Amino acid sequence: MPIHVAILKRPYIRLILEGKKTVESRLTRTAQPPYRAIESGDRIFIKASAGPFMATAIAGKVEQHDGLEPNDILRLRMRHNLAVCGDDSYWDLKQSSRFAVFVGLTQVEPIEVGPAYPKSMRAWHVVDESLSPLLDVTLTDGAIRNRYLTLTRASEQTRSRPVMLLLPDGREIDTGFADGKAMLRWRGWGPYYQQYQMIPGDTVRFVALGPGRYRVSFHKLSH
Repeated sequence: MPIHVAILKRPYIRLILEGKKTVESRLTRTAQPPYRAIESGDRIFIKASAGPFMATAIAGKVEQHDGLEPNDILRLRMRHNLAVCGDDSYWDLKQSSRFAVFVGLTQVEPIEVGPAYPKSMRAWHVVDESLSPLLDVTLTDGAIRNRYLTLTRASEQTRSRPVMLLLPDGREIDTGFADGKAMLRWRGWGPYYQQYQMIPGDTVRFVALGPGRYRVSFHKLSH
């Protein structure tokens, strides 16, 4: 599954984080990402134009159009602009667009990291999931009961070196993987599972801060 980097102006990102802008629109004269390149469930990293990463979201409903005429653009504006939050100048600029993509934004969160992506004039990039700085681990009943955590998506290179975990209470844990396997050696997860009332299906998130260094957070299934 690919991941995406969407580059927006800061005012739009603030609206996304405030929950006012719930759909991201891309209208273009030629077929280019995210047209035919995004599906519901894909993760999007949102970066400020000439600035930092500021948010992440999961793509909800995706609506795509081609062969558009100016009257079509007007109809799309009337249908979507309450969620898109575009001003008159935005829609005037898009009058000659032939392609349109509307992406619902769900599970929006602030974030200060994002994946590496090829620098260009484009405002949307599709990159491989392996470049994501986020790793969400879904907890099983066995993991909670036996107080362990397994990172099945960790690369062999990651498993071969020490790992430092920065926990929500400020604790720093130096650990690693058990004999190069996917299970972390540190077994102090129990008190955190209890504190955050974790149940099967909830997730533990690892945010890469540097080589072998991760910030850890705990997320409920309903988040």
